[in-house]
Amino acid sequence: MSYILAGHHRLRVKVGIAVFRPNLYASLAVLGVVGAIAIGLPAINNALPAGRSVAAGQRLTVGRGVTVAAPPDAVLDVTKTQPNLNRLVMSVHSVRVVIEADKYDGKLPGLSAKLRRKIQSNPGYQASQRDHPTSTSAGVPGLQGSYSTPGRIGTYAVFTRGGVGVEVSMAGAGTDVRRDNDTLLDLVRSVRFGAQ
Repeated sequence: MSYILAGHHRLRVKVGIAVFRPNLYASLAVLGVVGAIAIGLPAINNALPAGRSVAAGQRLTVGRGVTVAAPPDAVLDVTKTQPNLNRLVMSVHSVRVVIEADKYDGKLPGLSAKLRRKIQSNPGYQASQRDHPTSTSAGVPGLQGSYSTPGRIGTYAVFTRGGVGVEVSMAGAGTDVRRDNDTLLDLVRSVRFGAQ
């Protein structure tokens, strides 16, 4: 029992667990909701598939008006593909393919040098040969080369047209890169700009 002085009178106030019960129940309810969110949302996120199979030949949007044709056995990485950031990520067996489009007003050698720097900024990644000419199936000229990574090999290609530069990089297990070489080259050649 506690007493509170109010003027000249002492008031008896009963203080105990009963006064705090509504607050305790509300706090436990809030804690339960926060716990459910903290545990439930990551579980739901992990249950969602990161990849989505796409039909061979389906045009996929990279961004800035650039599209590519999906190769056979392509799986789109829906967690890393960001059309609003002009980026498409997919895999073909163990080969990871990253295609990016951005504004670019320079020449092909400059775009290739930029991509090589980006690739070689990763520990252990090394460009292994000089660039050589390539082109899209629509005749847009480009440059391509290759690089090595720890336990993997990769290729890259760049194209530019109408103020847009496209960077394509692919890396995977050597056996898959060699086996799927024609498929991967067809993917590179399928790059289209705007209304091509």
